[in-house]
Amino acid sequence: EVKNSDASRKEYNRLWKSAWGDMQHFGPVHRHQRRALVSMVRKLGVTSVLDAGCGSGDNLAALREEFPALSLSGIDISPEALALSARRVPDVNLEVLDVQKEKLAGRFDLVMSLQVVEHLEDDVAAMRHMSEMAGQWVMVATMRGRMRPSERKIGHIRNYTDEDLRQKAENAGLQVIDLFGWGFPFYSPLYRTVAEWLPGGPPQGTFGKSAQMVAQLLHALYFLNIPRFGDVVTLLARPRSR
Repeated sequence: EVKNSDASRKEYNRLWKSAWGDMQHFGPVHRHQRRALVSMVRKLGVTSVLDAGCGSGDNLAALREEFPALSLSGIDISPEALALSARRVPDVNLEVLDVQKEKLAGRFDLVMSLQVVEHLEDDVAAMRHMSEMAGQWVMVATMRGRMRPSERKIGHIRNYTDEDLRQKAENAGLQVIDLFGWGFPFYSPLYRTVAEWLPGGPPQGTFGKSAQMVAQLLHALYFLNIPRFGDVVTLLARPRSR
């Protein structure tokens, strides 16, 4: 998910060990994104899903809990992340793969990639491979708007404008069906800005009881965000070749 080098792979493994685990599980943005994912999968009515950049498996676990019959697979560049996924969702097909360089032979009704492409040097190649593995749909969630310093520290190479994301998706062989945001105003810009003032920036690593309590309060507050506005952007597309 981060870059095409052994050094970057090691850094990505380190981030999974030290910075990302509890944020994926307890973080209010990730929890809302999983809720939105379940709603989207229910609406699309798919029977097979591939998570490209599945990380610790929390998104796959949310789908397994809601749709027990769904065929689920995950790929990730990080063996460390896949080890976490295997413990989280032991019945899911998992494989080490750099989606910037390669693809699986199979086809999946939905190929999704949540908070991944902003870490990738060759995001167009990654989305092209997603398109080639998708039988019906590709869903990409990422970040738009001004990049904060803490985002660079966790490997963001870029944040997107809507036009840039749309153009890159089209260059990758996708027909964009919808593009919408989430998070305004309480997550973006308010929390994204204020969290940069904290010592060390936004919380990372292990969440203690107090951090979990704050995350729960923010999760409740974020239900008041205005629908379809904000810097967490989701693109829904179809492969043009299908």
